[in-house]
Amino acid sequence: MATNNLYDVNFKRLALLLLPTFRRRPLLAALVYAAVSPLQYLHMRFMRWRRDTDYRLLHNGQVCYLRGLLNDLFDPIDRRITVSEEVSNIGNIVLHKREVQRAVRFPARGSGRMVVLNRRGYGGVNSYDFWVNIPIALLNEIDADRVRAVVDAYKLASKRYQINFV
Repeated sequence: MATNNLYDVNFKRLALLLLPTFRRRPLLAALVYAAVSPLQYLHMRFMRWRRDTDYRLLHNGQVCYLRGLLNDLFDPIDRRITVSEEVSNIGNIVLHKREVQRAVRFPARGSGRMVVLNRRGYGGVNSYDFWVNIPIALLNEIDADRVRAVVDAYKLASKRYQINFV
């Protein structure tokens, strides 16, 4: 027996079948349906939890799974979000400046120019293990904090990453 069929229960039908045949009238059937509806609601919540848990267990921090997971959540139709370990795929880096409340584009490492953003010598992409590349068209549609929470949940603890809008 398959696992999905194990939990496939029609509570309305089961409640009606458990009634004696001489009690199966429309009024009593409606009463039994009303009594079973909270159980049916709990079963629906359990099945949704089970489906979400199975989905989480099937995905891990590998690049292919992480890319698929991010595209499933944030760009299900066009699937434009990529995860890369190479700098050559990035192009420009978009950083958000709090002072002016807008994003600023900087050239990526390997473009021939070095951009120093502060006195500590932070140059943009020097110390990351992988990059999550999101198209600039999705800048206003998705929340970067939510993307960061999803990536943090699935990545390895020792890996560092950067979210880039390209």
